[in-house]
Amino acid sequence: MPIYLDHNAGAPVRVEAAAAVSRLPADMGGNPSSVHRSGQRSRRMLEVARAQVASIVGAEPRQIVFTSGGTESNNLAIFGGITAASRRRKIISSQIEHSSILAPIAELERRGFEVVRVAPDSDGRVDPGRVLAALDSETALVTLGLANSEVGTIQDLAPLASMCGGAGALFHIDAAQAVGRIPVDIAALGCDLLTLSGHKLGAHSGVGALYVRDFTRVAPIVFGGPHESGMRAGTPNLLGAVSFGAAAEAAMNAMAAESVRIGSLAASLFARIREAIPGLRLNGPIVGRLPNTLNLTFPGVLGESMLIALDLEGVEVSMGSACAAGAVEPSHVLRAMGRSVADARSSLRISLGWNNTAQEIEAVAALIPQVWRRVAASEPLSEASAR
Repeated sequence: MPIYLDHNAGAPVRVEAAAAVSRLPADMGGNPSSVHRSGQRSRRMLEVARAQVASIVGAEPRQIVFTSGGTESNNLAIFGGITAASRRRKIISSQIEHSSILAPIAELERRGFEVVRVAPDSDGRVDPGRVLAALDSETALVTLGLANSEVGTIQDLAPLASMCGGAGALFHIDAAQAVGRIPVDIAALGCDLLTLSGHKLGAHSGVGALYVRDFTRVAPIVFGGPHESGMRAGTPNLLGAVSFGAAAEAAMNAMAAESVRIGSLAASLFARIREAIPGLRLNGPIVGRLPNTLNLTFPGVLGESMLIALDLEGVEVSMGSACAAGAVEPSHVLRAMGRSVADARSSLRISLGWNNTAQEIEAVAALIPQVWRRVAASEPLSEASAR
């Protein structure tokens, strides 16, 4: 069996999520919007799942809108928020966001909106003061990630809520990577909108959610029915919602212990390979990073070569965001943090999760230096290949 270390791209399905789906009735065919008995049975299961998802961020069930995933949730928050904001034409974000934020705001910029992208520091931190400095009466939306998907940096976003509200701007947080790994509380964050993703938690893929604070105006981007309080038309993905709810409940119950265990495994892995590989560099802060995430620059090799060599040995890692897989360009996150093109192309992301064991990490800690030495000897990084 491969050793899977790419949980930030998507976690394996949790036992609890698989069990919840397996318990669904074989004859389940009722549309949750239907008034007959089968429909109402489906509706009850949908609402139980909604309550489970709401609990992991301290929300009320009515504030959760189910979507097809984190990407749709981000698009709904951005396009739906902008549409509801009427005449305001300014958006504030950062240079290190996920592509499901970067692409929508780039499209709005193409349509004539002003977009401010705040640069991070060398550890991937976005200074709240720089965000507030850009905030004015023309700002429609501030949209930022709570934890970076590539380097794991956790942002200090709570100070922004009152100022955004005072300026009349919507405040959206993409918490897809954070929820289930660190405590996320919408009351403490004070945001208007918050994105969740099912498969990051260990649910089946194809389901996500958007938290919408009471009285927040969001225009739908999918039309055709009154589903999800009028914010997302279409028959709900009941199987996905049930899986999401069970995974959210399991992640919430296990979070404290999992965070310590996974953080300890990641720290042990980093210490072992740093000792064995001279010049290895951690991208992101030592403190204030998701406990499961290691983004590492391997000296003298291409990240692609390391990734392929590790995959052949049965270890699955990535070069960054799964939505950027196959991209020729080096990581936009690492470049924004000041890394060179060569360093960015020599970096890999290792992200642990709920199903990783100490035995797996022990094996990987011994294997990675061996693979690095082999790749460095057979495919030394040249100036041309680093471009």
